[in-house]
Amino acid sequence: MNNTAHELIPISPECLEIAQTYLKSQSIQETARLLKIDEIFVSQYLRKPEVKSYLDHVYITSGYRNRDKLATILEDILDKKLEELRDADMGSSKDILDIILAIDKMKQNEMKAIIELEKAKNAGVKNQTNVQINETPFGTGNYGKLLEALLDNE
Repeated sequence: MNNTAHELIPISPECLEIAQTYLKSQSIQETARLLKIDEIFVSQYLRKPEVKSYLDHVYITSGYRNRDKLATILEDILDKKLEELRDADMGSSKDILDIILAIDKMKQNEMKAIIELEKAKNAGVKNQTNVQINETPFGTGNYGKLLEALLDNE
């Protein structure tokens, strides 16, 4: 499930209140003090999956962490460097190449992170079969015979 700007994250009012206060204060202790609740409750609420999802969504979509905003800034930097190169009629294209390589590396890292997140979401036990053998109290093998012999001698 990708969190886009138009996607709603289901979250209860109390979880939302704690999450928003935490975003403002950036501290469990301060959040607990402002809401007049115990730090343990704040910590427990912040570990809930819906709260984590909400906080991640806010961090990813706000400020310079927003990938669209970051891409725009990087494009502006590249445009300025290209303009400087044209205006100077001399210079090295190495600066521009470094910027393009940095942008490409950031994009590759982002794609790797998205792939890893999807793998983590889809991972888990697909099929599991548990077998319980209810033979004699200790089983029929050598281990079972040894236990029976030890317990009979007592």
